[in-house]
Amino acid sequence: MATANTTLKKPCSKCDKGGGIFTCDGCHQSFCRKHSDEHRQDLAMQMDSVGQEHDILQRDINREADVQPLLSRIDVWERESINKIQQVANQARADLNQLINQKKQELKTTVGRLINELQSRRESEDYTELDLKKWIDQLNELRQDLEQSINAYLVDEDNQRLVIRLIKVKNPQHLRSFTQPIGASGQNSNINQNSMSVNSERFGKVDDQIKLSENNLVAMDSGARSASPNFVFGVNQYSIGRHHIRFQIENKVNNNFFIGIVTFSQTDSSSVFSSTSTVYGWWLCLYAIVCGVRQTFSTITEMMEGDELTLTIDCDKKQIYINHDRTKEKLQLSVDIHKCPFPWKLVVGLGRTGNGIRIIH
Repeated sequence: MATANTTLKKPCSKCDKGGGIFTCDGCHQSFCRKHSDEHRQDLAMQMDSVGQEHDILQRDINREADVQPLLSRIDVWERESINKIQQVANQARADLNQLINQKKQELKTTVGRLINELQSRRESEDYTELDLKKWIDQLNELRQDLEQSINAYLVDEDNQRLVIRLIKVKNPQHLRSFTQPIGASGQNSNINQNSMSVNSERFGKVDDQIKLSENNLVAMDSGARSASPNFVFGVNQYSIGRHHIRFQIENKVNNNFFIGIVTFSQTDSSSVFSSTSTVYGWWLCLYAIVCGVRQTFSTITEMMEGDELTLTIDCDKKQIYINHDRTKEKLQLSVDIHKCPFPWKLVVGLGRTGNGIRIIH
């Protein structure tokens, strides 16, 4: 007995009546004859809309960009910078003239005393060969002092007090994809081609017991030993991207070095580990710190004078890392931005008098 093969047709997705005679490859829905025509008309209208958006975008691309506000900002920066340079140059000229005039006055006074002595001794004929030799030597010394005085003054560039802040034009997309410099630390366990290093970090606000040197790249604990460690902050702010900061152990009395971050608004170095602490990082060779609380997981096993480390600050992933070059140890901490809000800044602790650390550029 023969059986009939029947294929059930899908109902129309619009009217739910009758069999769908047309199936759209785009939306995979079935339509009856009437609604298949309507569906094509809808698609045609959407195509027209896409075309209009394309034409508008093309028009805006071809239109000359209004960069005048940005150019105006650059012009203002240029004028202000020139004014600052002129002010500093004028002050340097005035200082130099004042020093030279002061030196000339000192020489005049000395020469005047010598002339009075010569006249007095000549009138009384009270002098010998030894006196003549002494006066000739004095005159030669004064002549040499005069000739050398002009070049003796130092015209130096004070890199620690920049009077002009540089201006840059940046691509915001690069800031996000490159992760920013600053020397970020942590990334050692995650450093990749998108990471960037910046050599602008240096030490800023300092504990009374810490001495800074070499343009604030070296921090040394030079104070009396106290019950609490001494800390120094970095000057940069970090809120976007990935940043690498290189360190070298300059002097090592013991292993009490701390490297980490705090929220930028925390300005009192004596309260880094207070009840309101926002600090994250590592007491090297001891333990990790999470929001001011000691953690049990491991840290660097040993430190030696001359060792180099990299702190990576990954703002996008809200993590920090530390890499120890010699032992190849890599550590990582996740940062709770509710407890340690952006922007962040570097904090370094020196736990014993004599300990010193350097930021490597």
